[in-house]
Amino acid sequence: MRKLWLVLIALLLGFLAWRWYFPPQAPRVATDAAVEQNGEQIKALLDSMDRVSDFPPQSAYQIIAERPLFFNKRRPPPPYVPTPPGAKPTIKPPRKVGKPRMQLSAIIVVGKEKYALVKGGRQKGSRRVRVGDEVDGWKVTGIEADRLVLRNGGETEELLLRNYRPVVPVKSLPKPPVAKKKNAAGKAAPKPAVPKP
Repeated sequence: MRKLWLVLIALLLGFLAWRWYFPPQAPRVATDAAVEQNGEQIKALLDSMDRVSDFPPQSAYQIIAERPLFFNKRRPPPPYVPTPPGAKPTIKPPRKVGKPRMQLSAIIVVGKEKYALVKGGRQKGSRRVRVGDEVDGWKVTGIEADRLVLRNGGETEELLLRNYRPVVPVKSLPKPPVAKKKNAAGKAAPKPAVPKP
């Protein structure tokens, strides 16, 4: 066993010495002449592509730039125009939306955060909103214990939480005491034995 270890160590030392004296060679860098030759080939390829016929002129592709496929409403976004430093941004008047057609389902208070569950409107199903969110054109301005306050411009609406009448538990009447039957000796009658199955 000891000889096997000595042989393995000798082989390992021999391999390390061989790598020390004959290190692996780095890949050769292409010379400038080879780079120039590749550049000439690429230029010749591009020139031959320019000579290929049957392609429509570049103006035919203008419709793709005007109606990009993956943009909303097939129009590119308008170019960014920075506002001058002294000019005030124009404020659009709020659009008329009409009364909110939704129902307040619940008010949730978690620590200092308040949420309201709203059902109906333009979106199906329930959704969670908090102060500052916009729901169908209405901005949530307040959440109270029993209502949700919405505002659109100068118009304010309140959605009330359904007010169910509190359910008062019915007090059950006390059961009248059951009179025990007595036998002729004046003792309570023994309970009849129930046979066990």
